[in-house]
Order: sequence, then structure tokens, then C-alpha cells
Amino acid sequence: MTQQLETRIDIISSLAEPHWADNWNFRAYLQQKVSPTEIDRAAQALAQDVSAKIDCTACGNCCREIFPHFRPGDVSRLAAGLGQSEQALRSTMRTEGVDTTVFCVSPCPMLKNSSCTVYEHRPDDCREYPHMHKPDFLGGSIGAIENYGTCPIVFNVYGQLKKTFHYDPKTDYIGQTNPETTHGSSYKSS
Repeated sequence: MTQQLETRIDIISSLAEPHWADNWNFRAYLQQKVSPTEIDRAAQALAQDVSAKIDCTACGNCCREIFPHFRPGDVSRLAAGLGQSEQALRSTMRTEGVDTTVFCVSPCPMLKNSSCTVYEHRPDDCREYPHMHKPDFLGGSIGAIENYGTCPIVFNVYGQLKKTFHYDPKTDYIGQTNPETTHGSSYKSS
């Protein structure tokens, strides 16, 4: 059963910093105590449930806070949707990594009145955000921690995962990290 969801960005962003260390501690707890299969199963089910109850297009905070990564196909699709050349679109972007570009400005220049003006042509990174439906939740949990104060879906799923796996925030799991029991070598079920 899903608890009451927090969707107010001001509350979510104000809680991010005080929960920063605890969120890292929870990640260490997951690494040590829960199998990757169990984590993925729970995270994907919670993400599906929470995502169905939150209207991302009504929020748009990711568009104000995050730089989506455009791959070559994304640039082509967006340029065509805007009716402009890829070269013109790329002039508003900077390179970041191999074959990846981002807009030079934030918030996203495609955001107008809290709405995406190119929603049907948006990059895959935007389509897949907040990426919680993907396998290997633990591998992507660094992104979840970074987006905890930005996205209501991430905030709620991460919080509910703590309850699902009976996480005790009073225990220091980071200090207990043992290379032999971390990263899938030997998991204990909770």
C-alpha cells in the first residue's frame, strides 16, 4: 500500500540536504543486505505505482534543474520537430562526454509556462527520467540520490524503499562496508 505522496517541490528540495547522508547510508544498506533482484523488483513496482499518481507534466522541476543528455538521434528528432537545422540546434548546446550534448542554459529553453514545448520530440533522457524503471537500481542509485530533492517520484520511491526493506537509519552501514559482502558477492535477505 502506498503512503501519502509528497509532491510539493519546496518541501522535497528542503529535505534533500538533511537526508543526503542517510540516503548514502541506505544505499550501503542495500548493497550489504538485499539482493539486486529484490531491489529491482521492489524499486520497479514502487516506481510504476508512484509514477502513475504523479503528473510529471504538471511538475516540470527536472526541466528547471537538470541538463538532459542529447545523443545524436535526439538532436535530429528535436531539430526536425522545431523545424530547424541540427547545426542551429547544436549552437545552443555544449559537448559533454562522448557523443553527448546538453543545453548551455538552465532551465531548459524548451520549457515555457512550466510546460515542455517539444514534448513529442524530447530526448530519450527526458523520456526515461527519472530512470527508476530500469534494471540495476543499485547501480543507478547514485542518480537517485542526486535527484532526491528534484523529482517527486525519486523522493517518494526512495523513501518507500527504506520502509520496504526495513532500513534502520540509526545503524551506520557505510562504516560496515565489507568488500566481501558488497556488490553482489554475498547477500543476506532482510
